[in-house]
Amino acid sequence: MTHEAAKSVHLRVKSAGAPSDAQLALIRNYTLADMAADQLYVRSFALGHNCIDRDGEAFDEGLLTNFAASLPGKGAYIKHPTSWQGDGGPAEGRWFAANLQTMSLADARTFLREPGLMLPPDRNAVTLLMGDAYFAKTAENAPLLTKIDAGIAGDVSLGFSYDHSETIKDANGLELQATRLMGPGEALEGSLVWLGAQPGARAVKSANSTSTQREDSAMDLKEAQTQLAAAQDQVKTLTPAATFATELKTALGTENAALANDAKALAAAVVAGQKYRSRLITELVAHDRQEGVVGDKPEDVADVTASYGALSLAHLEKLHAAAEKNAKGGSQIQGSDPNAQRTDTKAAPEGSVLANPLLFNV
Repeated sequence: MTHEAAKSVHLRVKSAGAPSDAQLALIRNYTLADMAADQLYVRSFALGHNCIDRDGEAFDEGLLTNFAASLPGKGAYIKHPTSWQGDGGPAEGRWFAANLQTMSLADARTFLREPGLMLPPDRNAVTLLMGDAYFAKTAENAPLLTKIDAGIAGDVSLGFSYDHSETIKDANGLELQATRLMGPGEALEGSLVWLGAQPGARAVKSANSTSTQREDSAMDLKEAQTQLAAAQDQVKTLTPAATFATELKTALGTENAALANDAKALAAAVVAGQKYRSRLITELVAHDRQEGVVGDKPEDVADVTASYGALSLAHLEKLHAAAEKNAKGGSQIQGSDPNAQRTDTKAAPEGSVLANPLLFNV
């Protein structure tokens, strides 16, 4: 069985706002003529939340979702059109957008200026229903819009339908003297009225076409989704760098892992390592030429140098150690100049890299 009810929300009103280009585009879904921005008055309202209200009731989050989906296009009235005071006449304005915002209880108390706001014991975050309404500026409603700006006409009531209610229980399963209104349901209209059941909600300043800065600290759902997407993109960007840093520390080993956090020391070590590797290759090529394994033509030297360059450092060190042993047996390495000639001696000359085997015991 569907029930119809109304919940009034006390509002604190601030300055008026002209619609932004984005708001005007939404409003034109409901106007029959293309209204200019200066012909319209736009206001954002806090319409309801999932906290316990003055009637001992709370909206279920699913029901609030139904309200956000069904409110756009509904009328904004001075009095509930179906109440004993209402005349069923035309609306004064129209709701053109609605969304849900989620925030902590502390943030909601600040945003709604209601320090006594209380969540049901089975909830840990506040879900707030926000709605945007527009009014056509006319000579007849000028006093009303002035009163809204002055905070005099400062309350709004949501007319809605809901499916049923359920008793709210605490963490121990004990039933409280409070009930939760459950969906499915629908937002039927929203009206300016006297102080009602929902505590602490207020109208907020609408963003104008020249500024995107919001007066209030709470983010709407679209803003939160945009920031979430940006954060996810940042994580994707940082993940390869974090993975590389981890792999670098592993590759350096326990003894040299600190180099991963010292760019200058790491760069110096890399340069020294490249020089060391280059010296190994140069002397291996020279040894091969002396042994007659490689010709003296520049292209021959280039080919064997490239072949050695493809080997790992450990492999190069093993080959160099063997060449060093052979050099001690009588071959002298004269260098890598293709025009140099091989000579035979009993030992490598003092000062040669191969003459000092301790140099490569690293």
